[in-house]
Amino acid sequence: MKCKKCGKNAITYLKPYRIALCKDCYVDFYKNLVRRSINRFKILKRGERILASVSGGKDSSAMASILKELGYDVELLYIDLGIGEYSKVSEKAVRDLARDLDLDLNVVRLKDYGFTISDVEISKVCSACGISKRYIMNRFARENDFDVVATGHTAEDVVVFYIKNIASGSKVWAEKLLPRVEGFDKFVTKVKPLYEMSEKENLLYVICKEIPHTLEECPHAPNPDWKEIVYEIERRKPGFVKNFVRGIVKEEKPMKIMHCKICGEVSSGEVCAFCKLRMKYCRSKA
Repeated sequence: MKCKKCGKNAITYLKPYRIALCKDCYVDFYKNLVRRSINRFKILKRGERILASVSGGKDSSAMASILKELGYDVELLYIDLGIGEYSKVSEKAVRDLARDLDLDLNVVRLKDYGFTISDVEISKVCSACGISKRYIMNRFARENDFDVVATGHTAEDVVVFYIKNIASGSKVWAEKLLPRVEGFDKFVTKVKPLYEMSEKENLLYVICKEIPHTLEECPHAPNPDWKEIVYEIERRKPGFVKNFVRGIVKEEKPMKIMHCKICGEVSSGEVCAFCKLRMKYCRSKA
C-alpha cells in the first residue's frame, strides 16, 4: 500500500477519508485536520493563554503537542489525584512531555485539598474524579490568568456522553458537548481542540511523533461497553463518529448562577460538589 501523497510505503489507511498515508504525510494530515477543526468551530483565538490539562494519556499528549505545533501560547496542568502507582506513571509521562515540548508544567495535588481519590468509595470514584478535575482546572486557570482551559476530549468521548445520557433518560447538558464553551462569572472558557479527532488518529500521531505518553489505564476506569458500541458502529460505518459530533443538535439552556458558601466558586447549590467531597473525605476533619 502506497502513500497517496508522496508514493512512499503507507503506515495507515484512514477509512473515513479513503486515503493511505506514510508516517510524515500522516503527521501533516493530522495537523491540517486539527487546524481546520479549530477554525471551523472557532475553538481557539490567537493571543489566548491556554492551560492544557494533561493526564499523560495519548489524547491529551497529542493535544498539547499539536497546540504547540500550531503556535498557540500553551502551558500544561497535571492534576495528581493520588491513585497509587497509576498517578506516578502518569506524572512521569507528563514531565517527559513537558520536557520534550519545552512547555511549562504546573502540578496540583488533590491531597493538598485534604483528600485523594483513593479515599473515595469505589462506587463514587468516577464522579468524584470528574468533579475534582473540573474544579481544580477552572480555579487554577482563573487564579493564574489563563484565558482558556483545553482538554483532550475526543469525538468518541462526545458521542458516548450523548448516547449514554439519552439511553439513561437523562437530559443532556448541551454545553458539555460543545467544542468551545465561553466563560462567565467565575467560569473560565473551556475548549476541546480534538473535538473531531478519533482516539485512533491521536494514538497514531503520538506514535509517529514519538510524543511521551502512557497507555496504562486508570484502575478505576469505567466499563468500556459504550465505547465498544461506538467503535463497532464506526467499524461498520466509517465516518459515523465525525458526522455525529458535527451534527449534534445543541440546545441552549439558561443556568442559574449561585456561589458556594464555603469556597465562593460557581455552584448549582449553596455548597458546590467539590466542597461536599472535601467535607466528606478530608483527612483533617474532626
